[in-house]
Amino acid sequence: PDRISKEQIRSMRTIHENFARLFATFLSTNMRALVDVNVISIDQVTYSEYTMSLSMPSSLYLLGFKDMEGKAVVEISPQLLLFIVDRLLGGSGETEIEVREITLIEQNIVQRIITNLLDTLNEVWSQVFPLNSKFDAFETDPQFVQIARSSETIAIIFFEVKVRGAVYPMNIGFPYFVLEPILQKLSAQTFFTTAKKSSESETKEMEDRLKATSVPLAAILDETDIRVSEFLALQKDDIIRLDKELKDELMLKVGKRVKMYAVPGKSGRKMAIKVTREITPDEKLTLEP
Repeated sequence: PDRISKEQIRSMRTIHENFARLFATFLSTNMRALVDVNVISIDQVTYSEYTMSLSMPSSLYLLGFKDMEGKAVVEISPQLLLFIVDRLLGGSGETEIEVREITLIEQNIVQRIITNLLDTLNEVWSQVFPLNSKFDAFETDPQFVQIARSSETIAIIFFEVKVRGAVYPMNIGFPYFVLEPILQKLSAQTFFTTAKKSSESETKEMEDRLKATSVPLAAILDETDIRVSEFLALQKDDIIRLDKELKDELMLKVGKRVKMYAVPGKSGRKMAIKVTREITPDEKLTLEP
């Protein structure tokens, strides 16, 4: 029987969808290729069923926890790891990859990817509980991985990693006794209350970053239309007449959008503009690019 309720499974799905989004961004940046990571399902099976479903050879990363008993396991397709190695070493990643064990050198090459995976996992779980997971060991043979009794329930989060038209499997497994102390925190009310506090902190940080961001600001003196033949006939010292008068307002563009109006003038010895008003909703519709 399922030992984790549907409500708790939904909360776990939300947590790991956030993980998938952040991890996909990191992989895309490091492999210089568009990577998509999606949560497929969350299943509860016995540990013996899980180990029998694993391929041989596998790439199994065992995770320990700072403040909790037990271990978790992350299985990543060996083909995906070999693809990552190829990309990190400057390859195209388009060659056919033969399934084989990951060598010690290749493990060291992808270690930065695994470190980010753990950091991201800890980050998304921190909304509910400080997981504080850390790398413990690497195995290629499922028979040597015994993190729970054969009859123990284990929750498996299945992912698919899409890159360059190929789809690679990945999953994270938590034995029930590891999750048991924190299951009560996975109720919808507790989860969303904690997530809201975290969201407010992230929003404040985002606002601070936005306020420190530079944006191009341009005052448009005027624009006019001329025929192509007139444009081709333009010579040095020719004059193009504009319809705007000196007292008329100038459009003030932030990026590519008109946001305000201003009038030209001087500030000391420098040219300047003085903001007069924001654009109205009607003007915004008219000026929308």
